[in-house]
Parts: sequence; structure tokens; C-alpha cells
Amino acid sequence: MPTTPPDLIEFATRHQVYLEGLKTGEANRAADFLKKLDKEVSGRLAGRDLTAFSRDRLDRLLKSIRADLKVIAGEFTDLVAADAIDLAKYERDFELRSLDKVATFEWVVPSVAQLRSAILTNPLTIAGPNQGNLLKPFIRDLTSRQLNEIAGAISAGYYEGATTNQILQTIRGTRANKFQDGILARTNRNAKTIVRTALQHSAQQARQEVWNNNADIVKGVKWVSTLDTKTSPQCRTLDGQVFKIDKGPRPPIHPNCRSTTVAVLDDRFDFLREGAKRASRDPSTGKIKRVDSNETYYGWLKKQPKKFQESVLGKSRTALLRNGNLSSERFAKLQLNKNFEPLTLDEMRSLEPLAFEQAGLD
Repeated sequence: MPTTPPDLIEFATRHQVYLEGLKTGEANRAADFLKKLDKEVSGRLAGRDLTAFSRDRLDRLLKSIRADLKVIAGEFTDLVAADAIDLAKYERDFELRSLDKVATFEWVVPSVAQLRSAILTNPLTIAGPNQGNLLKPFIRDLTSRQLNEIAGAISAGYYEGATTNQILQTIRGTRANKFQDGILARTNRNAKTIVRTALQHSAQQARQEVWNNNADIVKGVKWVSTLDTKTSPQCRTLDGQVFKIDKGPRPPIHPNCRSTTVAVLDDRFDFLREGAKRASRDPSTGKIKRVDSNETYYGWLKKQPKKFQESVLGKSRTALLRNGNLSSERFAKLQLNKNFEPLTLDEMRSLEPLAFEQAGLD
């Protein structure tokens, strides 16, 4: 039976911590993007009294501002894509080193051209409105929404008779709220999400290319989620699931996804099954501890205190987990539909009415 050597899970979970740090550092570079937007908008509006503009003149100004902002957004898109490709080279080499530590073979190494193609032409598996988007369109779609919001604020301010300073305050935010209530603050958060998600996609695609090039040995892909309170409903459910090498979802399953995947090797490596641990965060101390590498998210969650379970699931789902007489595997299957979108409690009840009755949730 194909197996994932525990060492691979250990390597992957430790490496994901490194990757999260890298993503945070790169996301902070989004501040440069914000400065350019601020400088452009401020420069175009400074000294202008929009209340004196005709509608025609305003339309020309907005068209010009949109064009300039689009150029800045294009530069941001290219920068993020270039960073993603650079990361892929490192991730490819890390995956090859990890595989070589558990099984010494002449592994086939994907070329940089293959990595680039995979990153830019394989769609993200994000659920929701951006599902199926390629990387660059994903970045452009999200940034264009923010740029439209900036142009909309200028237009709305004009029709409401707002001063230029009032319009800029809407865009920049207020000093009293540390400028976190303006459009640029939302744009900043959005840009950071874009960077983090793009890099996660890059890391995953690099691993996938290694596996595709060594499909005679790599037979499947196992999902590994982070064991803490921040893990999304999708990732909690997918944790531990195994998919064919060319089928199933891959991280990022949603924006800011922190999950990873590991190779499932040919059954000749079944002897490597015994052993290692994976990281989890202790709910009482906040410290990292080690649990069995085959532990799934809901299997782990079942062993945690009730208050911690409620902080993750809410009271109703916690009652179902604790009292519904469901295995952690069955509980996991009740969480998502076939499109990997979370089910409501009513949808879950229709699938397992007896469990809801036993849990006192009628």
C-alpha cells in the first residue's frame, strides 16, 4: 500500500513554519505598492477643487488616474509573479532534498521553465469567486477591485460636494484611527493576502512538478494542515486526506492558506511508515508540542479541552463532535460539500439527523 514516510511529514511541517515567515516578510513589501498609490492619487488631486469641475472634466481626470493606477498595479503583479518563480526554485530543491533523505534515487529534476509554466498556467484551487483563476489574473482581479474603490471614492466625493481633503481622508483614513479606516488600509491588507497566497501557490506547484516528474515513485499526495485555532474549516477537514497525484485540491484552498502537502510513495517504502511526529500548538500553554504524524485535525481536536474546541468550532459543532457519537473521520466528512465549501448546520443535520439528536441539537 502506498505510504508517506513520517520523516516527510516532519520535514514538511517544519518547513511550512519557515515558509510562513518568508510569506510575512514578502507581504510587508506591499507597503511600497501602497506608497506609490498614495503618491499618485495625492499628486493628481492636490490643489484641485473638484467641486468646480464639470462632469466631463471629472470623467477625464478619473480616466487618467485609473490608467496611472493600472500601471502601478501591473508593476505589483509582475513583482509578485517574479518572487513566486524565485521561491519555486528553492522549493523544488527542498522537496528533492527531503525525498532523498528517505529514499536515495536518481530523482528527475524539473527545469525552471517547467516551474514557471506550472506557476503561471495551473489554476489556483481557491474556493469561491476566484476559483480556477490563474496566478496573474488572480492578482489583477483583487487589485483592480481596490483601484475601482479609490476611483469610486473620488467620483462619490465629487457628487456629494466633498472637498479634496475630505476625499483624500476617505482614501487614506483618519489619523484618529491610525489610518486603518481608509481605502488604502484595506488595499494594504488585500495586497498582503495576494502575496501570501501567491507564494503558497508557488511552493505547492514546485512540489507538484517534482512529483509529476517522478510519478513512477510518487503515487499520491497527502494533505497536511496546521494544528492550531487559526486553521480554516476547509483545511481542518482536508487534513490527512490522500489524493491521486493528478487529482484533488491543493493549497492554497483559500486566501492566506497555510496548509501543505507531502508525497505518498510507492508501496516498496512501506517499511518507512513507523515513527515520526508532527507539530501542534498546545491550547493551554501556546507552546509547540509533537503529536503522532498520522493524527488528523479532528482526531487531534477531539482530545482538546471543551473551551478550546468551542473557540475553533463554536458551541453547536463542539456538541456534535463531543456527543454526536461520530468518528473524527465522519465528522470531517460532514464539514464540506463536493466543492470544498463549508456546510451549514442545517445541511449537516440533513446528512446525520441521529447524531444531532444524540448531541441535543434538535
